[in-house]
Amino acid sequence: MHKKILNAYKRAILAVVATAVLAVGLLPLFNSNASAAQITSRSLTLSTAVISQTGVSYTFGFKLGTAGQVQGVKYEACTTALGSCTAPTGLTFASATMTSKSGFAGATNFTVDGTGGNDCTASASVLCIKRTDTTSEDTTTAKTLVFGTITNPSGASCASSNPNCTFFVKMTTYTTNTWTAGSIVDTGTVAGSTAQLLTIAASIQEVLNFCIGSTSVDDATTSPGSDCSAISGTTVNLGVLDSSTISTSPVASGSGGNAVNGVAMLKTNANSGATVSYRAIQQSGTNHAGSLRVVGASCNAGNVSTDQCINSAGTTQTTFTAGTEDFGMTIPGVNCGSTTAYTCTFSTGTYNLTRNAQYDGTGANTYGTTQGFAWREDGTIDQIASSTGAVDDEALVLKFAATPNIVTPTGSYQAQADFIVVATY
Repeated sequence: MHKKILNAYKRAILAVVATAVLAVGLLPLFNSNASAAQITSRSLTLSTAVISQTGVSYTFGFKLGTAGQVQGVKYEACTTALGSCTAPTGLTFASATMTSKSGFAGATNFTVDGTGGNDCTASASVLCIKRTDTTSEDTTTAKTLVFGTITNPSGASCASSNPNCTFFVKMTTYTTNTWTAGSIVDTGTVAGSTAQLLTIAASIQEVLNFCIGSTSVDDATTSPGSDCSAISGTTVNLGVLDSSTISTSPVASGSGGNAVNGVAMLKTNANSGATVSYRAIQQSGTNHAGSLRVVGASCNAGNVSTDQCINSAGTTQTTFTAGTEDFGMTIPGVNCGSTTAYTCTFSTGTYNLTRNAQYDGTGANTYGTTQGFAWREDGTIDQIASSTGAVDDEALVLKFAATPNIVTPTGSYQAQADFIVVATY
């Protein structure tokens, strides 16, 4: 009798143990999240961190924690990494589009589902994507999913004194494209941050370096000086004039000259261009006050050769004939020898400072004076060159020429000019 009772008691104990073991073994089946692995190497890259910026691209990079198929992914944006989820103010996935994917073995792309379902209900802070592709994905290949047209958080989720706002996005992968809770595989959280704009301020002031001087340079390639600080001299001496020849600068010292030309150098950042002009200084004396003349002399009106004023070429360019009294100026070429900011080559027509026709020495990109000379003596400003934009140390070589008549009186002759630049910014 005692044995029967003992055996019955043992059978009851074993039944209880068996039931307990069975219950423990079933626990994982009732809680699929407990087995979810961690997504690794995860990151979030924003195409711009500007607060409230629209049309932003979000690039999620990661590696799967569990090998297998991925047919659904949920992205949930929160203000904190742990605990209950509060959506960041201003952030919205509502207009998000699937831009690209990489690193997936399955060729089928994901699509954004604006409604979602089951464990993924789409909203401004929840993005649901899906596809139909049962290809198994590995855990070693880096993967990326890129989305466009997202709006960044406004920063109101952070302290008002700190407009740079950090937010978090929880990623969840599913084996199904219906985001059922039982198909959750991996999870992981990434962080992003908006930032206020940093303004770097600078200013560029108007630049205008213009100088007039003399130079021994008589071509379009040799630098007359690296900048205006290297330009000097105030006189171009045409030496002793003789009716049998035309004295054209530079006139050698053996003929009484000082072996130089005039030069006008311009540097400006005036993007709307600049003009270079001159005005003949009106000297004392009667008539032809701005001509090559003896200061204080009484000269006749009109073109005569018996007074102490050499006739000026005028505003129409003309070639000179030895013995026919004339005085003038021309620009044989644009000198590029000091230009470094851009390609400047006179012979190929590559330069910014263009000569006016009446002061263009050859009418072509050849250096010389074959077209003749001009000189406006009445004191009116006369333009000799211009640009349509910035100019970097381009120089106008200024050649002067004169020839007397055999009856032109002796004396010390001179002309003066005031050169003027106007830059338009």
